Amino acid sequence: MSPWDRWIPGVLSRAQVTELIKGNHLENFDFKACDHSSIDLHVTGEAYLLTEGSVKPSGGNYLQSLKTHGLARALDGSSKTKSNGFLLESRKTYLFKLKERLGTTNEFKSADFYGQSTAKSSIGRLDVLARLIVDGSQLYEGFTPPSLREGNGCLFLEVTPITFPIIVHEGDSLTQLRFFIGNPDDSEIHGATISKVLLPNGMSSDGMLSVNLENVLVAGKDAVAFCSRRAENCSPIDLSASKALPPNDYWDIVPSDHNKRLQIQAGSFYIIRSYEKIAVPGGVAVYCRAIDESIGEIRIHYAGFVHPFFGLERKDGETGTPLIFEVRGHDLDVSLNHKEKMAKLTFYRMSEDAIQEEKEAAANKSSSVASPYMNQTLQLSKHFGPWS
Repeated sequence: MSPWDRWIPGVLSRAQVTELIKGNHLENFDFKACDHSSIDLHVTGEAYLLTEGSVKPSGGNYLQSLKTHGLARALDGSSKTKSNGFLLESRKTYLFKLKERLGTTNEFKSADFYGQSTAKSSIGRLDVLARLIVDGSQLYEGFTPPSLREGNGCLFLEVTPITFPIIVHEGDSLTQLRFFIGNPDDSEIHGATISKVLLPNGMSSDGMLSVNLENVLVAGKDAVAFCSRRAENCSPIDLSASKALPPNDYWDIVPSDHNKRLQIQAGSFYIIRSYEKIAVPGGVAVYCRAIDESIGEIRIHYAGFVHPFFGLERKDGETGTPLIFEVRGHDLDVSLNHKEKMAKLTFYRMSEDAIQEEKEAAANKSSSVASPYMNQTLQLSKHFGPWS
């Protein structure tokens, strides 16, 4: 009997993913990279420039198809910096093979496992698109049992920096993977009650999130958003650098006007917070998705996993933490209104509750899985230090 034969449908916990790793059903996964409801994935030194831009997966052997059609050019030493990382230029698309591999046993491939992925919050807040590709799948950002059986289990990450150039090193983690036993649709929790429980400031009964355009003080200035500077004026952001970058070199502090409105300028990227706060108990995992990825003339993309215990036991004693919207203007300027609806939360049942011991272990870890955003209000990526 396989361990998952007794698991109820839902998001796998840290303990369950660890059991899969110890059973050799997953290759090169490290249980130390597990959060309460997902696990970090890591890039290798095998990297490519996608010469014609992004290439949607279409099943079969993904990398071999790219090479056959001349769509991928391997990056060599000339693409590396003095720190031995790959320099990724803005608005170019790259592909990395990941260290981890799925379904290394027939038992795992024949089981009812699904996967859902998203860029890590620290990556999304840099205006970098990072999308998982599972060999054999025809869709980004996940897998189903049929697509897992179709491929060889190899994982790739398509990376497109939009505003800032970045430097990526072998071993860096830009994305995370959430496992489900059973179809994720079967694990959704519906109804107004769950919204009221997880959104403690009680402003939403339908799981919707709106934007907060009430000014707060940041470095002595009124602020509702941070707006990125132009890329040509900024040094590349090294994802492995130990020293935090000065935010003033990369971002402007932006206030709302007297009507609590914010102008989203065409071609600019903004960090904005949600009005609603969220507090997640140990038996629930959450995914935040834009109402429509493109709303009018703005694009919203959010690093969408919210893990058990997020928003609980804040240092300031409050309950609930706002989420962050990553918003980019398209071709026209847009005036955004206070409390305008931006995204919808999907609530999933955990297959097994995250437990207090796991919570304490994550809080005490210095690894990347310990969330730096638990106490956030309006906050940049962890790669930036305090405002001067």
